[in-house]
Amino acid sequence: MAIEKLTEKPIVNIVRVEIVTEEEASKTYRFDTASEATYAPVVSEGSEAILRVKNTILATNRTEDIQYGSDINLTQVVMVPEVLAIVDGGSLVTTGESSSLKVTGYNPPSVGAVVNRTKFTTKIYTEEKDGDGETLGYQCFAFKGCKGKPVSFTFKDGEFMAPAYTISSRVKKGIAPYNLEFLEELPS
Repeated sequence: MAIEKLTEKPIVNIVRVEIVTEEEASKTYRFDTASEATYAPVVSEGSEAILRVKNTILATNRTEDIQYGSDINLTQVVMVPEVLAIVDGGSLVTTGESSSLKVTGYNPPSVGAVVNRTKFTTKIYTEEKDGDGETLGYQCFAFKGCKGKPVSFTFKDGEFMAPAYTISSRVKKGIAPYNLEFLEELPS
């Protein structure tokens, strides 16, 4: 029997998040203020039919669970209006020219209206640490086919407001639900 040596990667922290729009003129929105992220597969559960006669099971017909998407929940420690507009589906209110553009507000989608949200890729970068606390490398978890859902906020006296983003990732059949890359350094 062969014994295979395993690769162990102690992963910690969210060092960067990128929202990359999937339009013709794609843009990357990069921020390092995400404090928490969760990933959950969305699964169509299989079934199990058992052919049983009295105290004997004669056969079992089983279908497997099948993943058809992913849900990502992301919490930030500051508000980034540009990311809010992409995930929530509203529009920024701005003044000035492109070189001196200033965000002066945000208009969320109207209640009861169908919202055509922008598709994007969510990239979450984490660190791999050594026993002495030094960074050995990074991981990039990339989720394609993302669309945001209405954003929720937490307001608490004496604490900073934390926007929470719910992101649904649904890719075409035959595509992996996410990609994972091990990197020596963060892309610039």
